[in-house]
Amino acid sequence: MEPTDPLRYAWREAIDDEELSTLHSAAFDLEHGVQPWSERLERYSLGWITARRGETLTGFCNVITDGGRHAFLLDVVVHPEHQGTGVGRSLVLHAIEKCQSTPVQWLHVDFEADLGDFNMADGLFRRSTAGILKV
Repeated sequence: MEPTDPLRYAWREAIDDEELSTLHSAAFDLEHGVQPWSERLERYSLGWITARRGETLTGFCNVITDGGRHAFLLDVVVHPEHQGTGVGRSLVLHAIEKCQSTPVQWLHVDFEADLGDFNMADGLFRRSTAGILKV
């Protein structure tokens, strides 16, 4: 990967379980283990956006659907070396654009409070009340 390679974004691009697991491990400081991402994506996702510099996966955003009017952004992740450069925001904007050509009318997202400025910036999402329970 050359640092001057442009970022390339793609919708529903084939993705390898190993590369996506590696990205998650790096971004979330997790112990590395390969997860069955391909199976999950095909079963539950409306689609996903990948960001690559050359062949290297630098970002990912998953759009889960209820099969109707609602979709949810999950697993928005950017490699630590690319965080703060606009990759995450571009992933979200690409996901929004793709959802606009589907039956989806509501796109939901939740996030940690310290990420609120990123997700609320420029009116991308409006704040709502939600509940969450770790089981």
